[in-house]
Amino acid sequence: MYASYQDYVETFGGRAIPDEAEFNRLALRAGPVLDRLTGGRAANYQDREGKLALACCAVTEKLFEQEERRRHEAGRGSVASEKVGDWQVQYRTVGRAELNAELAALAELYLFGTGLLYRGVPALTEW
Repeated sequence: MYASYQDYVETFGGRAIPDEAEFNRLALRAGPVLDRLTGGRAANYQDREGKLALACCAVTEKLFEQEERRRHEAGRGSVASEKVGDWQVQYRTVGRAELNAELAALAELYLFGTGLLYRGVPALTEW
């Protein structure tokens, strides 16, 4: 896990996730998201500025919001369009690709400038 519940409440200022157990459960799911975005470099990153922890908190909170939305909508999705004459409703659900894009965008806000998002080959410093 890249962040603790204390990081979430005190540093990130999170209020949405009500308890530590729920945060920890979702932060474990946020870890692989961050690992994928950083090409596995997050595991060895020295997070002196707390940017990785903030990214983890943001992704964890988004995962919580997504679960809450699913519970609230209970399979019916959010209304994409509605017609009154001969009543018709079309529901929209958030797909995996859309959620992944939202998670990546949130993480990138905090990880920008850390080098964790770099996709190239690191420069050799010694020959």
